[in-house]
Amino acid sequence: MTYLFALITLELLIVSFIDIKSKKISNYWILVNLLVALGFYLAGIHSFEWKVFIYPLGSIVVGFVLFLLQIMGAGDSKYLASLFLVLPYSFHQIFLENVLISTILVGGILLTVKVLTRFRNIKGYALSFHIKGVLSEIRSHFSYAPVLLLAWLLLGRNIW
Repeated sequence: MTYLFALITLELLIVSFIDIKSKKISNYWILVNLLVALGFYLAGIHSFEWKVFIYPLGSIVVGFVLFLLQIMGAGDSKYLASLFLVLPYSFHQIFLENVLISTILVGGILLTVKVLTRFRNIKGYALSFHIKGVLSEIRSHFSYAPVLLLAWLLLGRNIW
């Protein structure tokens, strides 16, 4: 499993760097993950059962809803789904928990910074009951791959 941890850590470092610079995760990385997952299943490294699709499909469905709400990019949810396919099923639950913890942590920090730096504007919109103005001030689009990297490193700490 050390090879898997190193492989995914390297990939997430590269994807995070690209995501920070371009604010986009290329479908190329999703294809890479699908090919690696297929190789793992064909080689018998991971067991191929119907349940391995629960978390990937769930991340696509939830990601689509978050995409419609302009909270998450389409590439982010597709990439997360493909990443789940690379992982053995026994890691899915704990990785999802770490993704949620990392998302809340990073999102909370970014929200706090937004509120502190734009407090005067937010207060003005709030006092005039201009909800769209408040939301426009606190909305933050951030690169999601570094959040996944943080979740992956937390997973490594928990299982290795």
